[in-house]
Amino acid sequence: MANKLHELLAVEQDRKSKANKALGDLQNLFSKKTPYFDGMVKRYIPLEEDSEEIAEERKEMVTTVALSLKEALEDITAGIDAHLSKEETNCSGESKAELMVEGKSLGTFSATSLLAIEGHLAKIRELYKEIPTLDPTRKWVLDSLEGIYKTEDEVKFRSVKRPKVIVKYEATKEHPAQTELLYLDFQVGKYETIYSSGRITATQKATLLQRLDLLMEAVKVARSKANMAEVNNIKFGKQLFSFLHKGIV
Repeated sequence: MANKLHELLAVEQDRKSKANKALGDLQNLFSKKTPYFDGMVKRYIPLEEDSEEIAEERKEMVTTVALSLKEALEDITAGIDAHLSKEETNCSGESKAELMVEGKSLGTFSATSLLAIEGHLAKIRELYKEIPTLDPTRKWVLDSLEGIYKTEDEVKFRSVKRPKVIVKYEATKEHPAQTELLYLDFQVGKYETIYSSGRITATQKATLLQRLDLLMEAVKVARSKANMAEVNNIKFGKQLFSFLHKGIV
């Protein structure tokens, strides 16, 4: 981070642009590229000797919600910090208020910085609303080693139709046997499929949004306190126009 205001102003716009791009790219990923968070391995196991071999199907997961957030966090954080650093430098003499969330202080900020924080939180909330969540129709288990969710084996049997002669009536001395040719289903193999996902649970998403709402509420409270300072009444306007209009108006 720059040490002088002119150094900060030189890089602020670039950092804000990178932060906005990171937010936009993430929102596009979460809302329009949800298959990137899903993987699958489907294996075929024959149940008969000399049965047909069927190749394994595999879909690789491209990324996870946690990884994509971590990758974008550096640019987003740098943009927010640059914006707030400028505001705090420009407002160093203004009244400030402590930002408290659930009994924890997140720092002391001026009213203009708190307004800026509120704007950043609103953008983040719009992003988090798009985070993809796990399919609720499947039972997921967290793989702590890989940091992703997986299902247990989902088994589906493969059947083929084969002809089979059914004896309806046994043969007698007077009549031949009565038979019927039927095509019946025979199980010849089974598919075992394991699904994997880099999404988060609906509960985790709800927690993120609840925390953001708490933060936004706390920012509004702090901004209200910061705006309670006594007004320093400046009488500059009259002098301004006295100088401008002297001898003319």
